[in-house]
Amino acid sequence: MSSNIKIKKICQHCGQEFIAKTTVTKYCGDNCAKKAYKVKVREEKIKSSERQVAKQKESIKPKSDLNSYFALKTLDYLTVKEAALLLKCDCRTIYLMVKSKRLPSINLSQRKTRILKKDIDALFETSQPIKNSVQELTIHEAIEETPLKDCFTIGQIQLEYNISETSLQSLIRRHEIPKFQKGKFVYVPRRFIQPILNKIQSQQYCG
Repeated sequence: MSSNIKIKKICQHCGQEFIAKTTVTKYCGDNCAKKAYKVKVREEKIKSSERQVAKQKESIKPKSDLNSYFALKTLDYLTVKEAALLLKCDCRTIYLMVKSKRLPSINLSQRKTRILKKDIDALFETSQPIKNSVQELTIHEAIEETPLKDCFTIGQIQLEYNISETSLQSLIRRHEIPKFQKGKFVYVPRRFIQPILNKIQSQQYCG
């Protein structure tokens, strides 16, 4: 049984007026219906792609750089690496400052040293002592970089100069001779101690 309904409508694809036989007809013919379907599918694909891109952007949203100067300034405590970044120096310098008690720290476990930022700020409350400390650290670093062939070990000095460990340590302390440790050996640069040892050996040492 055919419908006798005739309704004037506007095609939702081409925009032309047509006579529809049902109240739900949207298009003027099969051609427009197929074209509209293709447009709808394409739009859905575009929207799906846009949603996927938006989700990817959200997942790779850059995090705040915790190593930036301003980010570090907001932290209450720092790692050795962060303290070095803040002070713009080498990590070894921080370790030396910690070892010499110039910079307070706490050791949570192996390789987990933490430093309060307020203690770093306190370094700048006085000027002259800090300059001296930096100079001493530079000298200490230079000593540690002395080639091992230009150094004695404690054992070598005892054997070559026939001196007891107690006397040797006393000599090192008395003359403030620098020494450093690498691995299980303690090294003393030859240029600092050999002249004194030669005087002792030739009985010209006056103490």
